[in-house]
Amino acid sequence: MVRQFRSIWSLGLLLCVGVVDLATTAMLYHMGLIREMNPLMRVFLDHSVAAFIIAKGVTLAVASVVMWRHARHDPKFVFRACLYGSAAYICVWLTWFNIGRL
Repeated sequence: MVRQFRSIWSLGLLLCVGVVDLATTAMLYHMGLIREMNPLMRVFLDHSVAAFIIAKGVTLAVASVVMWRHARHDPKFVFRACLYGSAAYICVWLTWFNIGRL
């Protein structure tokens, strides 16, 4: 039970990081303050901010469902994957954010 709670908590953390990334990227790009450094997401953002929001939202939703379902079988893996994923996500985002402002 505790392991499942930890995996759900860590999944929530990863999802929050993703939503903050989505919102700040869309807002700052729309304001012309940054450029998208992720070449996959840049395609959607170059099309429109709405297309980016939809693509990023679907990506976050699918990843969350997959991890949620896997947590029933291996909560320890999901806990670690989400924590390490959150840390990596934040590091990459901060790096690309600083590069993208140039």
